[in-house]
Amino acid sequence: MSRRSIFTFASTSVVKQSSGGLFGCFLGGSSSQLPPLDVPLPGITLPPPLPDFVEPSKTKITTLPNGIKIASVSSPIPAASVGLYIDCGSIYETSASSGTSHLLERMAFKSTTNRSHLRLVREVEAIGGNVFASASREQMSYTYDALKFYAPEIVEVLIDSVKNPAFLEWEVKEQLQKIKSEISEVSGDPHGLLMEALHSAGYSGALAKPLIASESAVNRLDVTILEEFVANPDFASNAVDLAAREFHEVATPGKVTQEQLDRAKEATKSSVLMDFESRMVASEDIGRQVLTYGERKSIEYFLKTVEEITLNDISSTAKKIISSPLTLASWGDVIHVPNYESVSRKFHSASGPAWLVPKFQVAALHWPTGHQLE
Repeated sequence: MSRRSIFTFASTSVVKQSSGGLFGCFLGGSSSQLPPLDVPLPGITLPPPLPDFVEPSKTKITTLPNGIKIASVSSPIPAASVGLYIDCGSIYETSASSGTSHLLERMAFKSTTNRSHLRLVREVEAIGGNVFASASREQMSYTYDALKFYAPEIVEVLIDSVKNPAFLEWEVKEQLQKIKSEISEVSGDPHGLLMEALHSAGYSGALAKPLIASESAVNRLDVTILEEFVANPDFASNAVDLAAREFHEVATPGKVTQEQLDRAKEATKSSVLMDFESRMVASEDIGRQVLTYGERKSIEYFLKTVEEITLNDISSTAKKIISSPLTLASWGDVIHVPNYESVSRKFHSASGPAWLVPKFQVAALHWPTGHQLE
């Protein structure tokens, strides 16, 4: 078969013959030419075009007779993220139950009175699900991510895990050992240590309670304390110079330009919108907003609020921060950290009047290695 006959055989009904062409000199005679891309193909039905704007789904909130609120948002994707959010955290702990929230987070999705931990894991695996639990100072969340088709199974597992935990003694002891390992890891994380120290020094009362269990708390916690808690119905120098200077500049009118503010606004809005690409983040946002506000404020409300921020708002907020009692925390070789009077003078000179001098509260943790957290 000649090259010309092969070429002619390969042409289809949508390819029309034309004389000459780019390959005419090589193939001899006519060549085949595809129709322009903006010409519809014969026999092909095009789908309807997508609208330029699709209104986001509204958050529907339903309150059950027992007071539980159900918030939901429709989504065209086949997967769903279902979360159960509870007003429960370290702020509800007592001195005797300190560290219980940390342990309760570790005990999530373990054995219940209706199913063993192995059975629960197998059920989650069978539908390709993903479970997650987290505890904060004021709230605790249980989240299940899977296909919408399995929504009844998702809800049933969540309710069973929250309402009917078995708290088997061997499972509790196993998780306590894992918490001890976490404490060892956190002791090498300056950021985590500083955040805990800032809370203990900057707040008094419930918010000052640690989110991460201490070693003494781990040695004291057991099944009885865990059950009682669930049954409760209330279920360095240059850096300082730089910080003082930055707060002073932000608090001084004219130091922050409109261009800098606009750039910060766009960065904030972009970060939030990208976070909401995750179903888990969207589910968590719904749960926490309903617990906090009793409703879910739309993303448009947040974007509008960010857009309305002015230079005066930035300046007044910075002044408020400077005039408020400040908390200082340091970690590592603290011998090089300026003393508190020196830090106070730097902020004093940056903030102006004497009544703006911040009061420093101190948190100190001593470690066997000789390091100190202040």
